[in-house]
Amino acid sequence: MEITTIIEKDELARHLGGDEFGNISRSTRLKIEKMETIFEKLVEPSLYHQNTGIDSVEKGTVHLEEGPEFKSPKLSKMLKDCDDIICYIATLGDGIDSEINRLMDNKHMAEAYILDAMASVATDNMVATFHRHMKDEYKNQGKQVTLCFSPGYCDWPITEQKKLFNLLDSRDVDVELNDSCLMTPRKSISGVFGIHSNGETPYNPCWDCGRTECPARRAPKKERKKA
Repeated sequence: MEITTIIEKDELARHLGGDEFGNISRSTRLKIEKMETIFEKLVEPSLYHQNTGIDSVEKGTVHLEEGPEFKSPKLSKMLKDCDDIICYIATLGDGIDSEINRLMDNKHMAEAYILDAMASVATDNMVATFHRHMKDEYKNQGKQVTLCFSPGYCDWPITEQKKLFNLLDSRDVDVELNDSCLMTPRKSISGVFGIHSNGETPYNPCWDCGRTECPARRAPKKERKKA
C-alpha cells in the first residue's frame, strides 16, 4: 500500500526539542528547508498489511486463526472483543538511513539529526494516516478499530516481532529483522490493531499506566483509569 509521507512541522519541532515550529531558530528552519529537499528525493514509503482472524483471547494470549500466538496482557485486553486483527509494516526505505549515516560520517551532525527527526515524524504520520483510513473504512461497516500496538510497547516483548513478520509475505516486505528483532531500514514501524463491532469505546492501554510523562502516551492524565 503506497502512502504519501507528510512531515507535521509542530511535531518535528517537538522532536528537535522545541514546542512549536514558529518558535525554533531561523538557522534551524533553514536547515530543515534544505533537508526537506533531500528527504523528498530519497524517501520511498510503503506499507504492507494483512487482515487475520482472531480465534480466541485468553490468559494474556491472543490466538490467531493463522496459528501464531501473541503474548501480552495489555494487547489481549485491547483485543478481547475483536474478531479480526490487522498486522502492518511501514517503512521509508533505506535511502534515508544511508543519507543519515553519510552525514554523520562527514561530521554534519546537525543535518543528520534533523533528517533523522524528519524521518521519525514522517514514519509515525504514515502509520497514523493508514490507521485513520482503516478507521473510516470500518466505520462505514458499523465497526470500530482499536489503537495501534507494536512489539516493544508496554508488556508486549519485542521478540514477538518475528511472529508478526511471519504473518506477512516476506517477498513483499522490504524490511528485515536483525538478531535483536530491530528492523532494517531503521525508519520502519510494525504493529497491529483490532476490529470490533460491540459499540463500546476500544480499550486504551494508557488508561492503566502510571507513566504520565511517557512521550508515547495516548490518553490525557484526566482519562487515566484505575486498574
